[in-house]
Parts: sequence; structure tokens; C-alpha cells
Amino acid sequence: MNAAAQSLVAGAGEMAPAPEFVAAARRAGREAFERDGLPTTRQEDWRFTSLAPLAAHAFGHGDPSAPVSAAGLERSAGKPFGPRLVFVNGRFRADLSNAHGLSAGIHAASLQHAIAVTPGRVEPLLARTVSVQGRPFAALNAAFLGDGAFVHLGGEAKGGAVELVFVTAATDGPAASHPRVLVVADPGSEATLVETYVALGDHPALTNAVTEISLGSGARIDHYQVQDQPASAFHFATLAVEQGKDARLSTHSTALGAALSRSDVLTRLAGEGAEAHLSGLYMTDGQRLVDNHSVIEHAVPHGTSRELFKGILDGASRGVFAGRIRVLEGAVKTDAHQSNSNLILSRDAVVDSMPQLEIYTDDVKAGHGGTVGELDRDALFYLRSRGLPQVTARGLLIYAFAREMVDRVALPALRDRLGRLVAARLPGGDAILEAA
Repeated sequence: MNAAAQSLVAGAGEMAPAPEFVAAARRAGREAFERDGLPTTRQEDWRFTSLAPLAAHAFGHGDPSAPVSAAGLERSAGKPFGPRLVFVNGRFRADLSNAHGLSAGIHAASLQHAIAVTPGRVEPLLARTVSVQGRPFAALNAAFLGDGAFVHLGGEAKGGAVELVFVTAATDGPAASHPRVLVVADPGSEATLVETYVALGDHPALTNAVTEISLGSGARIDHYQVQDQPASAFHFATLAVEQGKDARLSTHSTALGAALSRSDVLTRLAGEGAEAHLSGLYMTDGQRLVDNHSVIEHAVPHGTSRELFKGILDGASRGVFAGRIRVLEGAVKTDAHQSNSNLILSRDAVVDSMPQLEIYTDDVKAGHGGTVGELDRDALFYLRSRGLPQVTARGLLIYAFAREMVDRVALPALRDRLGRLVAARLPGGDAILEAA
């Protein structure tokens, strides 16, 4: 294990005492990370994603009591659109949170509190959905397992939303945080969950998040992740989902910031009739890199999955999409499709698109596709001929490409916020919003 990996895991063995099931998860994570270290480009899943920029920094552990004001939080994470739980450097901050107004059947609290008060709800599922073997950042997260968010959807939950805001505050030097989210959805429950990730401070920030979701029979969840961090930040997120019979997952990610951003989505359709809908939008410029990896595993018959990711790349940035659909033996009547479309705005921008299928049974409908293109010159000429300046015309076409993904957000307040965030990254953003 090199020095960079050693600095990241330093202090993992000195965590506060915890119940044995938590301590065991920590040990397993620490041992896996110490054995494997940081991945390199010699490994297939990381061959386009160099971690050299990350390894150049010595990250300390972010202070959970770092000063974060409500006004500063609103500027970076937007206005609350309902109940909001806030976590600073991985720890719950009651002074910044407001859980009032949660819909019937939805319980949202600190994971640390849930472990202490209702361990019977937490133990069977915590650190069970995602393996630390072969997943170094999930292992690193487990090594520091202690707090985060616990969301329980009772059977009477038939709607409503909760937002989790994770702040990595690097105020005194490079800082790392390892947020953990555990979501347990009882049979028949429904809800919307939003995860928002921001970074504050003048130093590099590392956010390494893991979310585990267990969906009971017939449960439905709309899940959103919004990553809007500065160019000095590094962001890694792992989402692992286990779906029961007729359970429906819709998860949508928006990656707008960070110097290096990596998202791993792993969902297993373990019950017949389950549905998984994965989508995402990523925008890069400068020297930034964004990497999206996903594995959708169909383990039983009659499963349905759809996946669509769109990228907009400018400058000398790089995008990676590697989506894999695995249809296991016996998973007949599976219906699966994935697609990745990319808009290249610069000669120096690069995208590696690798949709993949692994099918081990017959009687399956499956397909995949990927496209890479530039702005339509005829469409640009048409807008210019109607009197629009070059900058506004280009911005409108780029915005229209992104808007399909923004419109997939069912929550009106979040959809409006994402539309504004996308427009703000384009020249003439205000004029684009007026013309759109």
C-alpha cells in the first residue's frame, strides 16, 4: 500500500467503540483497503481513470463541528424543498437540519442514533448490500463507518420526500469525509429521496459516499443524487440496491462539479417483476474527469431495466461511461436496455463509452447503444438566422440536449433547481432560461 493509500486509511483503527456488527464491518473494510490500496489504470474498471490527482494530496479527517452557516448552506445546496437532514464531514448536524413535516410512515434520522436505539432494524442490512471486496472506495467508507443517514419507509409511507445534504468542509487543510446512507423500504412503501453533495472551504475536499437501499416487495423509491462541488474537490459515490418482488427503483444522478468524480451504481433485481430505471447527466470542462460505472443484475425472471446517461464535455475534460447489464441463468423474460449519448464541445474533450451486455439465459430482450456527436450546425445556423447571438444559440442547443435529463426529475422544486444549475454552466445562462 502506497503512502497516499496509507494516509487515507490512517486513524480507521481508532474509531469510537461501536456494536460488534459495526466493528466487524469496519474491520472488513480496513483489511480490504489495506490489502488492495487505491486502484490503478492497470485495473480494467479504472483503466481510463487515473487517481494521481487524488494521490497528490494528504487528506486529513474533516471536523464535524466545522463552522457552516445556514445561509452558506443555502447558497451551496439551494433552498430546502421539504424536510432536510444535514451532515458535515459525515456527521449529523442537528443545528442545520429540519426533519419536521415528514410524511406518514417515513422515519429519517442519524445512522449513529439508529444503531444505538434500534439496532435490530439496522444490523440485518448495514454493510450487506455492497461488498468491500474489489471495491476500494466502498471498503474505505466501511473502515470509517460510524454515522450518516438512516431512512426507514414503513408500509404506510405512500409518498413524500426527504433530502439529505452532505457537506465536506475543508477549512483547515485537505479533508476527507465518508458519508453512509442506509435506506430500508418495507413492502408496499413509496417515497422520494434526494442526496445533495457540496464542498466548502479553500482546500481540496474528498467525499467518499456509500448508499445502500433495500426495497421490499412492491416498494417504490425515486432516488436522486446531485453532486455540485468545486473544481478542487474529489467525489466518489457507490449506490447499492437490492430489489424484491415487483419493487421499482428510479435513480437519477447529476454530476456538475469536482475535479474527479466517480459514480458506481449496483442494483440487483432479486424478485420477479422488479423494475430498475437508471439515468444521469454529467457536465465537464477544463481538465475535469467524470466516470460513471453501473451493473444491473437480473437474477430472476420478468425483470425490467432501463438506463440512459447523457454527457456534455468541453475543454480538455474526459468522460467515462461503463454500464453492464448481467442477465443470470434462469432470468427469462428479462427486458433490458441501456444507452449513453455524449455531446462534445471541444476538440480536446474525450469520452469513453462502453455499454455492455452479459446474458446467460434464453428468452431475453436486451439492447444497448452509445453515441458521440457535436452540435448540429444546421440547427445552429437556424437559430442564428432568427437573430440569436452565437453564444446564446450554442447555449440553447446545449441546454436542450441536457433538458431531457432534467425533465426526468419528478420533484418540481428539484427539477427547477437543476435546470438553473445547468443553465448557469453555459454562456448566457440567464438568456437561455428566458428563451427556453
